[in-house]
Formats: sequence, structure tokens, C-alpha cells
Amino acid sequence: MSTEAALTSSIEALSDGTAILVLSGEIDLATAPKMVARFQELADKGLTNVVIDAREVRFIDSTGLHGLVEGKRLIYEKGSTIILVPSRQVRRVLEIIFPDPLFAARVESMDEALAMLDIKS
Repeated sequence: MSTEAALTSSIEALSDGTAILVLSGEIDLATAPKMVARFQELADKGLTNVVIDAREVRFIDSTGLHGLVEGKRLIYEKGSTIILVPSRQVRRVLEIIFPDPLFAARVESMDEALAMLDIKS
């Protein structure tokens, strides 16, 4: 598998200035810049709410964590709220490194994330 294919991402726009950033695969030294570019794209759109759907992320290393922190900075600078729906692997790493939530919320499901934003799935 090429490193470019190791991370896939897409943005799904919802109503009321909300978007979902869907991440799948591995977030590491080779792929973190692609993820940060997606965060920049979201920040440039001036969204008020961003849900990161990372349920299909199989692996994240320290560079990937740094990318999440950078993405948070980019989006928070624009005044947006971020809710993370992590995979088991991502949740475990975040709980070790960042015991306090890095984002506005770390939830178990997309339904829970959208309910926090009062959006129906």
C-alpha cells in the first residue's frame, strides 16, 4: 500500500455551518500533512461545528497526534467547535497522552456527536 492511500479523508457538509471530516486508515508521518490540509480547508470555510469521524482510523502515531493538535488550533482560531468520534485505537492513545479532552468532546458514536449539535443523522 502506498503512503498516499494509507489515509483517506472526505468532508461531508451538513446544515447550519456544520461539517463532518471522515478519516480512515493510518495517520502518521507520511499522512498527517494530508489531514492538516483538510483541517485548513474546514477552517477556511468558516464552519461553526466540525465533527471528526475517526472511527475507521487503524493507527495514529505522534505525528498524527501533532496533526490533530494543529487541526484543533486552525479550527478553534475561527471560533468553531470540534467533536471527535475516535476509533478504539485513537481513543486509547488520546486517553494516555491527553487525559482531558483535546476537543470540545470525545464521544462514542456519530449519533451522539450530532445530538450534541442538535442535528439529526
